[in-house]
Amino acid sequence: MTWTWVRAGALALAGLAAAGQETPMNNRVVWFRILPEPMPEGVTAFALEASSQFLRTGNETSADGRSRAVLDGEDWQLTGDLAGRLGPGRFNVRLRAVASSGGMGDQAVASFHKLFALPDGSRGQVPRNQLEYRLVVNGRPVAALDRPATRLLATDLAYVVDFGNRATGWRVGASLQVPTGSDRDWSSSGGFNELAGVAGWRTWGRWTLHGQGEVLHLDLPGASPFREAMPRRTLGRAWAGIGFRDDGPGFWRGFAVDVTLQYHPSPYKVGVDWIDLPGIQQHWTFSHRNLPRWRFGFSEDAGSYTEPDITVFAVFRP
Repeated sequence: MTWTWVRAGALALAGLAAAGQETPMNNRVVWFRILPEPMPEGVTAFALEASSQFLRTGNETSADGRSRAVLDGEDWQLTGDLAGRLGPGRFNVRLRAVASSGGMGDQAVASFHKLFALPDGSRGQVPRNQLEYRLVVNGRPVAALDRPATRLLATDLAYVVDFGNRATGWRVGASLQVPTGSDRDWSSSGGFNELAGVAGWRTWGRWTLHGQGEVLHLDLPGASPFREAMPRRTLGRAWAGIGFRDDGPGFWRGFAVDVTLQYHPSPYKVGVDWIDLPGIQQHWTFSHRNLPRWRFGFSEDAGSYTEPDITVFAVFRP
Protein backbone atom coordinates (compact mmCIF):
# COMPACT_ATOMS: atom_id res chain seq x y z
CA MET A 1 0.00 0.00 0.00
CA THR A 2 1.45 3.40 -0.97
CA TRP A 3 1.98 6.21 1.51
CA THR A 4 -0.72 8.22 -0.27
CA TRP A 5 -3.34 5.57 0.45
CA VAL A 6 -2.18 5.19 4.04
CA ARG A 7 -2.56 8.91 4.46
CA ALA A 8 -6.02 8.87 2.87
CA GLY A 9 -7.15 6.15 5.26
CA ALA A 10 -5.94 8.15 8.24
CA LEU A 11 -7.80 11.21 7.02
CA ALA A 12 -11.05 9.26 6.91
CA LEU A 13 -10.83 8.95 10.70
CA ALA A 14 -9.79 12.51 11.40
CA GLY A 15 -11.22 16.08 11.29
CA LEU A 16 -10.77 19.68 10.14
CA ALA A 17 -8.01 21.65 11.83
CA ALA A 18 -8.12 25.41 12.33
CA ALA A 19 -11.89 25.29 11.79
CA GLY A 20 -12.94 23.59 15.00
CA GLN A 21 -14.36 26.90 16.20
CA GLU A 22 -16.64 27.27 13.19
CA THR A 23 -20.42 27.12 13.60
CA PRO A 24 -21.35 23.42 13.88
CA MET A 25 -23.72 21.85 11.40
CA ASN A 26 -27.16 20.97 12.77
CA ASN A 27 -29.56 18.03 12.61
CA ARG A 28 -32.05 18.83 9.83
CA VAL A 29 -34.84 16.40 10.72
CA VAL A 30 -38.20 18.17 10.34
CA TRP A 31 -39.22 17.66 13.99
CA PHE A 32 -36.28 19.79 15.23
CA ARG A 33 -36.70 22.60 12.69
CA ILE A 34 -38.56 24.73 15.25
CA LEU A 35 -35.63 24.67 17.73
CA PRO A 36 -33.08 27.51 17.92
CA GLU A 37 -30.13 27.19 15.57
CA PRO A 38 -26.64 26.43 16.96
CA MET A 39 -24.67 29.24 18.55
CA PRO A 40 -22.78 30.83 15.61
CA GLU A 41 -19.16 31.90 15.36
CA GLY A 42 -20.22 35.32 14.09
CA VAL A 43 -18.90 35.09 10.50
CA THR A 44 -20.88 35.85 7.35
CA ALA A 45 -21.56 32.60 5.50
CA PHE A 46 -24.10 30.94 3.21
CA ALA A 47 -25.01 27.26 3.20
CA LEU A 48 -27.07 25.06 0.90
CA GLU A 49 -28.31 21.80 2.45
CA ALA A 50 -30.27 18.99 0.80
CA SER A 51 -31.95 16.43 3.09
CA SER A 52 -33.77 13.18 2.40
CA GLN A 53 -36.39 12.72 5.15
CA PHE A 54 -37.96 9.34 5.91
CA LEU A 55 -39.42 7.58 8.96
CA ARG A 56 -39.50 3.80 8.73
CA THR A 57 -42.91 2.45 7.71
CA GLY A 58 -44.56 0.62 10.62
CA ASN A 59 -43.02 2.88 13.27
CA GLU A 60 -45.26 5.92 12.80
CA THR A 61 -47.98 5.11 15.35
CA SER A 62 -47.94 5.05 19.16
CA ALA A 63 -48.91 1.91 21.07
CA ASP A 64 -52.37 3.30 21.91
CA GLY A 65 -52.96 4.35 18.29
CA ARG A 66 -53.77 7.95 19.25
CA SER A 67 -50.54 9.55 18.07
CA ARG A 68 -48.99 9.28 14.62
CA ALA A 69 -45.95 10.70 12.86
CA VAL A 70 -45.22 10.57 9.13
CA LEU A 71 -41.94 11.72 7.60
CA ASP A 72 -41.41 11.31 3.85
CA GLY A 73 -40.00 14.03 1.62
CA GLU A 74 -37.01 16.05 0.49
CA ASP A 75 -35.83 19.46 1.69
CA TRP A 76 -33.53 22.05 0.13
CA GLN A 77 -32.53 24.64 2.71
CA LEU A 78 -30.64 27.91 2.16
CA THR A 79 -29.10 29.39 5.30
CA GLY A 80 -27.53 32.82 5.48
CA ASP A 81 -25.45 34.16 8.38
CA LEU A 82 -24.99 37.93 8.31
CA ALA A 83 -22.45 39.00 10.92
CA GLY A 84 -20.62 42.11 12.08
CA ARG A 85 -18.57 43.35 15.00
CA LEU A 86 -20.43 45.01 17.87
CA GLY A 87 -18.53 46.06 20.98
CA PRO A 88 -16.29 43.28 22.31
CA GLY A 89 -18.12 40.59 20.33
CA ARG A 90 -20.03 39.93 17.12
CA PHE A 91 -23.71 40.11 16.23
CA ASN A 92 -25.12 37.44 13.93
CA VAL A 93 -28.45 37.22 12.09
CA ARG A 94 -29.31 33.77 10.72
CA LEU A 95 -31.98 33.61 8.00
CA ARG A 96 -33.31 30.29 6.67
CA ALA A 97 -35.57 29.36 3.78
CA VAL A 98 -36.54 25.80 2.89
CA ALA A 99 -38.21 24.23 -0.15
CA SER A 100 -39.97 20.93 0.60
CA SER A 101 -41.26 18.49 -1.99
CA GLY A 102 -41.45 14.80 -2.86
CA GLY A 103 -38.10 15.39 -4.50
CA MET A 104 -36.25 13.16 -6.90
CA GLY A 105 -33.77 11.38 -4.67
CA ASP A 106 -35.73 8.28 -3.60
CA GLN A 107 -34.33 6.14 -6.42
CA ALA A 108 -30.76 7.20 -5.61
CA VAL A 109 -31.24 6.38 -1.92
CA ALA A 110 -32.80 3.00 -2.78
CA SER A 111 -29.91 2.19 -5.14
CA PHE A 112 -27.37 3.13 -2.47
CA HIS A 113 -29.02 0.82 0.07
CA LYS A 114 -29.14 -2.02 -2.47
CA LEU A 115 -25.53 -1.53 -3.57
CA PHE A 116 -24.19 -1.85 -0.02
CA ALA A 117 -26.81 -4.39 1.15
CA LEU A 118 -28.22 -1.96 3.73
CA PRO A 119 -31.78 -2.09 5.12
CA ASP A 120 -34.06 0.27 3.21
CA GLY A 121 -36.36 1.20 6.10
CA SER A 122 -39.40 -0.18 4.22
CA ARG A 123 -39.10 2.53 1.56
CA GLY A 124 -40.46 0.10 -0.99
CA GLN A 125 -43.81 0.06 0.81
CA VAL A 126 -44.62 3.70 0.06
CA PRO A 127 -44.89 5.63 -3.25
CA ARG A 128 -41.63 7.20 -4.35
CA ASN A 129 -41.04 10.94 -4.44
CA GLN A 130 -44.05 11.84 -2.30
CA LEU A 131 -44.25 14.59 0.32
CA GLU A 132 -45.94 14.00 3.66
CA TYR A 133 -44.82 15.49 6.95
CA ARG A 134 -47.46 15.00 9.64
CA LEU A 135 -47.73 14.84 13.44
CA VAL A 136 -50.91 13.96 15.31
CA VAL A 137 -50.85 13.73 19.12
CA ASN A 138 -53.74 12.19 21.09
CA GLY A 139 -55.93 12.55 18.02
CA ARG A 140 -55.15 16.27 17.62
CA PRO A 141 -53.25 17.53 14.54
CA VAL A 142 -50.09 19.39 15.57
CA ALA A 143 -48.43 20.24 12.23
CA ALA A 144 -48.53 18.98 8.66
CA LEU A 145 -47.17 19.59 5.18
CA ASP A 146 -48.25 17.51 2.19
CA ARG A 147 -47.94 19.95 -0.72
CA PRO A 148 -44.68 21.32 -2.16
CA ALA A 149 -43.91 24.67 -0.58
CA THR A 150 -41.12 27.17 0.02
CA ARG A 151 -41.17 28.88 3.41
CA LEU A 152 -39.19 31.33 5.49
CA LEU A 153 -38.21 29.71 8.78
CA ALA A 154 -37.69 31.32 12.17
CA THR A 155 -34.91 33.94 12.39
CA ASP A 156 -32.09 33.69 14.95
CA LEU A 157 -30.46 36.81 16.44
CA ALA A 158 -27.23 35.99 18.28
CA TYR A 159 -24.35 37.73 20.06
CA VAL A 160 -21.04 35.95 20.72
CA VAL A 161 -17.73 36.87 22.37
CA ASP A 162 -14.45 35.00 21.74
CA PHE A 163 -11.52 34.58 24.12
CA GLY A 164 -8.06 33.34 23.11
CA ASN A 165 -6.97 32.90 19.50
CA ARG A 166 -7.57 30.65 16.51
CA ALA A 167 -5.32 27.92 17.93
CA THR A 168 -6.69 27.80 21.48
CA GLY A 169 -9.73 29.57 22.82
CA TRP A 170 -13.34 29.54 23.84
CA ARG A 171 -16.57 31.36 23.06
CA VAL A 172 -19.74 32.32 24.91
CA GLY A 173 -22.96 33.52 23.35
CA ALA A 174 -26.72 33.76 23.44
CA SER A 175 -29.48 34.02 20.88
CA LEU A 176 -33.14 34.86 20.51
CA GLN A 177 -35.22 33.10 17.87
CA VAL A 178 -38.01 35.18 16.32
CA PRO A 179 -41.08 33.36 14.88
CA THR A 180 -40.91 34.59 11.28
CA GLY A 181 -42.43 31.30 10.09
CA SER A 182 -45.68 29.42 10.69
CA ASP A 183 -46.13 26.80 13.42
CA ARG A 184 -48.53 24.87 11.17
CA ASP A 185 -45.73 23.29 9.12
CA TRP A 186 -42.67 23.42 11.42
CA SER A 187 -41.49 26.74 9.99
CA SER A 188 -41.27 28.00 13.58
CA SER A 189 -42.56 27.20 17.05
CA GLY A 190 -44.81 30.26 17.00
CA GLY A 191 -43.00 31.73 20.00
CA PHE A 192 -39.75 33.46 20.96
CA ASN A 193 -37.10 30.89 21.88
CA GLU A 194 -33.85 31.47 23.78
CA LEU A 195 -30.44 29.82 23.73
CA ALA A 196 -27.16 30.16 25.66
CA GLY A 197 -23.98 28.34 24.72
CA VAL A 198 -20.25 27.90 25.21
CA ALA A 199 -17.65 26.51 22.78
CA GLY A 200 -13.97 25.67 23.04
CA TRP A 201 -11.13 24.51 20.79
CA ARG A 202 -7.49 23.46 21.11
CA THR A 203 -4.94 22.81 18.36
CA TRP A 204 -1.90 20.53 18.57
CA GLY A 205 0.09 20.84 15.36
CA ARG A 206 -2.16 19.56 12.59
CA TRP A 207 -4.82 18.29 15.01
CA THR A 208 -7.70 20.18 16.59
CA LEU A 209 -10.22 19.17 19.23
CA HIS A 210 -13.39 21.23 19.57
CA GLY A 211 -16.72 21.14 21.33
CA GLN A 212 -19.87 23.15 21.93
CA GLY A 213 -22.62 22.88 24.54
CA GLU A 214 -25.96 24.69 24.66
CA VAL A 215 -29.08 25.11 26.75
CA LEU A 216 -32.23 26.17 24.90
CA HIS A 217 -35.78 27.01 25.88
CA LEU A 218 -38.94 27.01 23.77
CA ASP A 219 -41.42 29.69 24.80
CA LEU A 220 -44.55 28.30 23.15
CA PRO A 221 -47.72 30.44 22.91
CA GLY A 222 -50.59 29.40 25.16
CA ALA A 223 -52.70 28.08 22.28
CA SER A 224 -49.82 26.32 20.50
CA PRO A 225 -50.62 22.73 19.42
CA PHE A 226 -46.98 21.88 20.21
CA ARG A 227 -47.68 22.22 23.94
CA GLU A 228 -49.34 18.82 24.06
CA ALA A 229 -46.48 17.24 22.10
CA MET A 230 -43.70 18.92 24.12
CA PRO A 231 -44.02 18.61 27.89
CA ARG A 232 -40.28 19.30 28.12
CA ARG A 233 -39.33 22.66 26.63
CA THR A 234 -35.91 23.28 28.19
CA LEU A 235 -33.11 20.99 27.08
CA GLY A 236 -29.41 20.81 26.31
CA ARG A 237 -27.46 19.59 23.31
CA ALA A 238 -23.78 19.22 22.48
CA TRP A 239 -21.19 18.75 19.73
CA ALA A 240 -17.71 17.21 20.00
CA GLY A 241 -15.27 16.87 17.14
CA ILE A 242 -11.70 16.17 16.09
CA GLY A 243 -9.80 17.77 13.24
CA PHE A 244 -6.78 17.12 11.06
CA ARG A 245 -5.17 19.15 8.28
CA ASP A 246 -2.66 17.37 6.05
CA ASP A 247 0.69 18.82 4.98
CA GLY A 248 1.66 15.93 2.68
CA PRO A 249 2.68 16.13 -0.96
CA GLY A 250 0.48 16.91 -3.94
CA PHE A 251 -3.28 17.02 -3.48
CA TRP A 252 -3.11 16.14 0.22
CA ARG A 253 -1.23 19.31 1.14
CA GLY A 254 -3.88 21.57 2.64
CA PHE A 255 -6.63 18.92 2.56
CA ALA A 256 -8.71 18.71 5.75
CA VAL A 257 -11.66 16.78 7.12
CA ASP A 258 -13.75 17.26 10.25
CA VAL A 259 -15.72 14.57 12.10
CA THR A 260 -18.18 15.91 14.66
CA LEU A 261 -20.79 14.07 16.71
CA GLN A 262 -23.93 15.90 17.83
CA TYR A 263 -26.06 14.74 20.76
CA HIS A 264 -29.61 16.09 20.77
CA PRO A 265 -32.34 15.09 23.22
CA SER A 266 -35.90 15.46 21.98
CA PRO A 267 -38.48 17.84 23.46
CA TYR A 268 -41.27 15.57 22.16
CA LYS A 269 -43.18 12.99 24.16
CA VAL A 270 -45.82 11.48 21.88
CA GLY A 271 -45.34 7.74 22.26
CA VAL A 272 -43.45 7.31 18.97
CA ASP A 273 -39.89 6.23 19.79
CA TRP A 274 -38.24 7.73 16.74
CA ILE A 275 -39.41 11.18 17.81
CA ASP A 276 -39.26 10.81 21.60
CA LEU A 277 -35.77 9.30 21.95
CA PRO A 278 -32.52 11.28 21.87
CA GLY A 279 -30.32 10.93 18.82
CA ILE A 280 -26.70 11.19 17.74
CA GLN A 281 -25.80 12.78 14.40
CA GLN A 282 -22.44 12.59 12.64
CA HIS A 283 -21.24 15.54 10.56
CA TRP A 284 -18.35 15.14 8.09
CA THR A 285 -16.89 18.36 6.65
CA PHE A 286 -14.14 18.62 4.02
CA SER A 287 -12.05 21.59 2.90
CA HIS A 288 -8.87 22.37 0.94
CA ARG A 289 -6.45 25.29 0.93
CA ASN A 290 -7.10 25.76 -2.80
CA LEU A 291 -10.76 26.52 -1.95
CA PRO A 292 -10.34 28.35 1.37
CA ARG A 293 -13.82 29.89 1.33
CA TRP A 294 -15.68 26.59 0.81
CA ARG A 295 -16.73 23.66 3.00
CA PHE A 296 -18.41 20.50 1.71
CA GLY A 297 -19.81 17.54 3.59
CA PHE A 298 -22.65 15.32 4.71
CA SER A 299 -24.60 14.46 7.87
CA GLU A 300 -26.13 11.14 8.82
CA ASP A 301 -27.36 9.29 11.90
CA ALA A 302 -24.73 7.63 14.06
CA GLY A 303 -26.56 4.54 15.25
CA SER A 304 -29.83 6.22 16.21
CA TYR A 305 -32.75 6.99 13.91
CA THR A 306 -34.19 10.33 14.98
CA GLU A 307 -32.49 12.05 12.03
CA PRO A 308 -33.08 12.48 8.29
CA ASP A 309 -31.70 9.68 6.10
CA ILE A 310 -28.88 11.91 4.92
CA THR A 311 -28.06 15.60 4.46
CA VAL A 312 -25.42 16.90 2.03
CA PHE A 313 -24.22 20.49 2.23
CA ALA A 314 -21.96 23.16 0.80
CA VAL A 315 -20.92 26.26 2.76
CA PHE A 316 -19.47 29.47 1.28
CA ARG A 317 -17.68 32.00 3.50
CA PRO A 318 -17.13 35.24 1.54
